[in-house]
Amino acid sequence: MTYRILDDAALRDWLAEQPELSKRLGGVALDWSIREVSDGNLNTVFLVDGPAGALCCKHALPHVRVAPDWPMPLERALYEARYMRAVASAVTGLMPELFAYDADLFLLVMECLTKHEVLRSALIEDRAEPGFSAVIGAYVAKTVQATGWVNQPFETGARLLEQFSGNTALTRITVDLILTDPYRICDRNPEPEAGLLDDVKALQTDQILHRAVGQLQDRFLTARQALLHGDLHTGSIMLDGTDVRVIDGEFATMGPIGFDCGLYLGNLALHLCAAPKKAAALRAEMVAFWQIFSEELRSGLQNGSGDMWALSGSAGRQDLIESFLKDILRDTAGFCGLEMIRRTVGFAQVADYSLCSTEKDRLLARQKALQIGRTLIVEGTSLRSFDSLLSLMGL
Repeated sequence: MTYRILDDAALRDWLAEQPELSKRLGGVALDWSIREVSDGNLNTVFLVDGPAGALCCKHALPHVRVAPDWPMPLERALYEARYMRAVASAVTGLMPELFAYDADLFLLVMECLTKHEVLRSALIEDRAEPGFSAVIGAYVAKTVQATGWVNQPFETGARLLEQFSGNTALTRITVDLILTDPYRICDRNPEPEAGLLDDVKALQTDQILHRAVGQLQDRFLTARQALLHGDLHTGSIMLDGTDVRVIDGEFATMGPIGFDCGLYLGNLALHLCAAPKKAAALRAEMVAFWQIFSEELRSGLQNGSGDMWALSGSAGRQDLIESFLKDILRDTAGFCGLEMIRRTVGFAQVADYSLCSTEKDRLLARQKALQIGRTLIVEGTSLRSFDSLLSLMGL
């Protein structure tokens, strides 16, 4: 079978030819209802309901869904499937189950999360139950333990590096949209509102900031510590009450652990800038994320089999673990700052700013996000505790 762009009818025909998937849906093909629910930037997503169950089908397009003139390799679906398979056993129940991947159609078929909603939307509508960040902290720690050089023989990391090193198109998006474009004149950057023109110009001419961003570029491209989700923000997380799931792992690559941590915390911080009345609740979520992440990772590393522990006794290992966590914290701060700036003035901005009741409030919220982002990027390298990171955010 050759690749083709699927519509409802073509997807129905394909599913009818897959015995295991048809069985999950039940009935016959004419009994199934199919609806497109695409709301991300890159792919088409269909939800298929049958008498016995439901499926979520994610189909890669040869271009960015929201920008058809921007070509995009279909192979990104392959890397998402590889990511899901690589971490599945470590994060059971924390991501959708992958049922099938068709390498010709670049189509993933997975568990349908019909009752779940995107975390960003839940936050905007005040429907997110407290405690979701603890789940995400555990998720990141578990993926690090399962895929990181620090907790596995180096052969594990080498194998994963080989499997994901080809995901260059989406890594290029990260390098451009997060690590470069907001700091230069670029057609992909939306036209800033009049009140932000001076702030954007300052970002593009700030040499101290540019040097710090360059150091983070180097970390992202050379610190191959573990397999990253690569796009871990509040739009890549779904929840139904206390059931929290991570989705959309197509940006997966080996990289610095603090990258996933920083992107997640950066999106909470953006929501805080837009909704300062939620400061106490969001601070609690940030603390819960870091506490569970660091505790889970610290516990796992106590008996980890990574080669770096071969020459350390019990006391030496503990010192190494604490030093390692401080390095992750510093990376986290920098990548958090990058995400805050990117989502404020770069491509793919966030809907959280819609919570601002007036144009003036929106401008002030965006300026605050830029200021916090710069502070985290420039000063994050000296952090020694998570409390000091929160202090840089004004919390």
